[in-house]
Amino acid sequence: MERIQLRKQLIKCCVFAISQLVIVSGTFILKSEKAEAAGNNLAISIANDYVNIRNKPSLNGKVKGRLYRGSAVYITRTYKNGWALIKSGNFRGYIKKEFLATGTKARQLARKYGVKYITVKKNVGALNVREKTSKKAKIITSIGSGESFYVRKLCGKSWVRISVDGEQGYVARNYVNLRVKYKHPVSIAQVKAEEKKQETTTKKDTTTTKNSTTTTKNSTTKKDSTTTTKDSTTLSEETDNTNDTAKKKVTGSQIANYAKKFLGNPYKYGGTSLTNGADCSGFTQSIYKEFGYDIPRTSLEQSSYGTKVSVSSIKQGDLVFYQSGKTVGHVALYIGDGEVIHASNEKDGIKISKMNYRTPYCIRRIV
Repeated sequence: MERIQLRKQLIKCCVFAISQLVIVSGTFILKSEKAEAAGNNLAISIANDYVNIRNKPSLNGKVKGRLYRGSAVYITRTYKNGWALIKSGNFRGYIKKEFLATGTKARQLARKYGVKYITVKKNVGALNVREKTSKKAKIITSIGSGESFYVRKLCGKSWVRISVDGEQGYVARNYVNLRVKYKHPVSIAQVKAEEKKQETTTKKDTTTTKNSTTTTKNSTTKKDSTTTTKDSTTLSEETDNTNDTAKKKVTGSQIANYAKKFLGNPYKYGGTSLTNGADCSGFTQSIYKEFGYDIPRTSLEQSSYGTKVSVSSIKQGDLVFYQSGKTVGHVALYIGDGEVIHASNEKDGIKISKMNYRTPYCIRRIV
């Protein structure tokens, strides 16, 4: 009888000890989470336009970058003179604290300035994009592992609405990682490079306008005393030059290499500018236009242009088309090594992807 009571008391002690261990462990985890959250010192720039980032906490410090309004950084240290040490990735520098929102205000501004996007998980081969928030809904297209798209709307806890090559659809949330993108600090080297680029563009536009004016003036003042024989000779020479240009051999690798010059430039629905924004077919049309080829405007029209080739015969410069529903909805340009370059979406702009990031519908050769 005594043994039984002793055993019961021993069991009670063990249960009590285990319960205390659980409580202690739970408390430790909770404190750790609180500490981690407290150390997550997100700050958002509230400067009217931008604030300079310096290499020391003083106005005498050398300017090493700019933080534009709405950009996000993390504060790692503050100083009594009103300065803060901030970081963003590998970028470090000092900013006056008065230009930064922190705490609750920063979290509110983060919702305003942060842009949500999803990335397909690496272990997912191909993720279906559906017409509705149901696994029984019609499949519009599929997207590949590692591909990223802006979030149009979070639909409960199970679905996300995204835009794929201009068409909206829904993907299951458990197959994607949800992230938020902010604007980040810009180094002074980047600022100067952009200013130089704009200056060059302005000079080029001014030169083009001047040359156009000069050409018009010369054409107006040109005497009409030239004989018919000379006119005929000149016309003949111009015709020969045009034919020589048309006969000039263009290779697919030339087209592919030219297209890669615009990597990272913005996506713009309906656009055709290689620098200021183009959609998928506007991008390919403008690339080929540079080499003297006038191809149709839309991806659907382009999919019937040129010569159809098989996947096994694909070469650099070929156009790769992808289906959206029952029709062609996207086009990319093959650059070799199983990769394509294309104007993808607002988040990534002109980017390089694996050709099979979606299943190709058909391939057309222009040159």
